[in-house]
Amino acid sequence: MPVIQDEIIYRPLNKPQEGVNGYQGFQPGKVETLPKGFTGKGWDGLNSRTLASDILVEHDVEIVVRDGARLYADIYRPPGSDEKVPVIIGWSPYGKKYSATDMLPVCTWKCGVIPSDLSGFEKFEGLDPAIWCPKGYAIASIDQRGAGCSDGNVQMIGSKDAEDGYDVIEWLSKREWCNGKVGMAGNSYLAISQYFIAALQPPSLAAIAPWDGLSDLYREQFVRGGIFNLSNFALIASLIIRGNGGIEDFAANYRRYPKATSEFWSDKRVDMTKINVPCYLAGSDVSSLHTMGTLRAWTEIGSKDKWLRWGGYQEWFDLYSEPHNQEELLGFFDLYLKGKKNGWAEATPRVRMTILNFGDKDPVENIVVDNWPLPQTQYTKLFIRDGGKLALTTPSAKSSLSYNSEVVGSNAEKMRARK
Repeated sequence: MPVIQDEIIYRPLNKPQEGVNGYQGFQPGKVETLPKGFTGKGWDGLNSRTLASDILVEHDVEIVVRDGARLYADIYRPPGSDEKVPVIIGWSPYGKKYSATDMLPVCTWKCGVIPSDLSGFEKFEGLDPAIWCPKGYAIASIDQRGAGCSDGNVQMIGSKDAEDGYDVIEWLSKREWCNGKVGMAGNSYLAISQYFIAALQPPSLAAIAPWDGLSDLYREQFVRGGIFNLSNFALIASLIIRGNGGIEDFAANYRRYPKATSEFWSDKRVDMTKINVPCYLAGSDVSSLHTMGTLRAWTEIGSKDKWLRWGGYQEWFDLYSEPHNQEELLGFFDLYLKGKKNGWAEATPRVRMTILNFGDKDPVENIVVDNWPLPQTQYTKLFIRDGGKLALTTPSAKSSLSYNSEVVGSNAEKMRARK
């Protein structure tokens, strides 16, 4: 049963503010050409990626979805070409001009990314137009419902957001510059949204590349391990996500809908079996938030054309600072969005894994295996025994261990104080 929209609890968002998070003001109808050779400034005064070609930018393009809501997109594409091009979508509530150059400086060691890896025109966690437009692709950065100047309230994935994605895909596919093929790419939230939108099977969606994306907001994020925890989401919602409406109040909604099987949370668990388009998955053990969702995607996605690359690096470094990953992704999209007979599907192993090493040693990458889970895996059932030990046999007597997590001085409080 779909969630009843009127019963969702929202809280206000901070409004878009010029000069904050890349926001440049609402500029519908503005079209400009970024010149070849343009180089912006990244962090620490260092140069960002230089543009290899001219790029046409359409700002705040209005897209009206089925219920009349207006969503806004920035579209980057090759200018002045008679050849129609496919478009790749980046879908999230983070702001279509909020880039990795805005986010990474606040991260430890910038996650290993350097300013020249980025142009600053990429939507955070999405593909960089500076790389993809010269290759004959359009990039559409979307402010989903409720984000930026788009109408409504932000719903963090789910059926309503997926319907909007369906409508935007079909609208983009009919632009005079588009060849009718639409793809989706990106990591984290931009990967999660791909699952939900692709499960609705938009006719013009030809391929997806979800890299590091969880698949169940209850079990894999907010109530992971059985205890509700906003983790860093409250910080993200207050500092990064901006809009003129509200955003789901997950603490309040959890109090109203405490069970994973409720309509609210069931709407935020995707049915992977309905995804039938070619899919290039990537994941890792580094960002454990997305590990379970990526592996679930591999085992459940219904498409026969799917690949899994298990990497050894943090997701943003993997996306922005490993050039061979972009080259491999280009081959994937050239095959499925342009129809090039490039042999990519035959040459690319279906499953590649990585073994992490201790300390500062590089991981062992691109280990080709038959499948995941590994066919030779032997499963062993273990039982928790009194004293916290594991055993191969069922305990002979019942035992329990409990504590009050709300009492000051409890183990939970001590652990939080250490952090």
